[in-house]
Formats: sequence, structure tokens, C-alpha cells
Amino acid sequence: MNKRILLLIVVVVFSTKLLSAQDRPAPKYLTIQEFPDSVNNTVLKSMNGKSTSLSDVLDSYIGKKVLVDFWASWCKDCLVSLPGYNKLRKKTESSDVAYLLLSVDKEDEKWKGAISRFNILGDHYRFDRGWKNPFSNYVDLDWIPRYIVLDEEGKIIEPKSIHIDDSSLFEILTDTRK
Repeated sequence: MNKRILLLIVVVVFSTKLLSAQDRPAPKYLTIQEFPDSVNNTVLKSMNGKSTSLSDVLDSYIGKKVLVDFWASWCKDCLVSLPGYNKLRKKTESSDVAYLLLSVDKEDEKWKGAISRFNILGDHYRFDRGWKNPFSNYVDLDWIPRYIVLDEEGKIIEPKSIHIDDSSLFEILTDTRK
């Protein structure tokens, strides 16, 4: 009986920690400074297996707003959010918005398999080192899915959203904030 009580306490404490991670605000520096070199040099793998830097990828979007989606093939919350993601893409078709999906998957096959199986549209890259990489550390990635919005100059204007159907994401992407 004592083991069951102890297990229950551990589960409750762990669950509370996870929920508080989602609610923790993003660091203030994200919206006031440029990415440091260590972040810009973060290695990403493209769908064709080539390595590139985060800065090279982000530079290709200058002039567009970018929704950055941190996700993984093994993340149930990420997969459950896909209908909302597709709905947001459709609602912003007439806007100049790019969708950059950054996976923390460590295995190429699982990452590519999920993209194909769930027909996930957008520009796909995978962190070479999984979750533990300079960009994830810089943005204080504590939960996935996580969404960040970059302005047309590549600066973060929405540092942390964990719900794709949050109306503020649509408003930010389409400049309809009140």
C-alpha cells in the first residue's frame, strides 16, 4: 500500500512540473535581441539529407512572416494539433507566410515517415542533435508542439505559443491584431 501512495505522489509531482513548464513565459530576451552566432550555426538536416545552418534557412524567408513549429513524430500532442495546423495554413494562404517545421526527432526514418503518413505541408528540417541543440536551448524549448512567429526581418515577434488554434497566431500572421 505504501508503494502505491508513493507512486501516486511521484506521478502528481511530475505532472505538476510538466504542466508548469507549458505555462512558464518565454524569456524576454527572445523579442529584443538577434540570434547569437551559436544559434545561427545550429545544424539542421533537410529532407534530402543535406546539412545546413539555421541562419541559411531563416535567411531564405526574409520578407515573409514565418511560423516556426517545433514538433516530433513521437509527440502525440504534435500529431493531434495537425488539423489545427492545416486549418491555419488554409486561413493564411493569401498572406505571405512561410511554415517552417523543425523536428526534434533523432531518427530520420521516423521523421520522414510521419511527414509522409500525415501529409504535413511546409518546409521540413530536423535538428542534427535532436532536442538538445543551441536553438532549442536559446528559445527555452520546454514542450512540444511549440510555435514561434518571426517577422519579415527574421526577428521573433511571438516567442511562445503551445496551441496552434490560439487566435493570436492567426492575428499575428495576418496583421489583424487589435
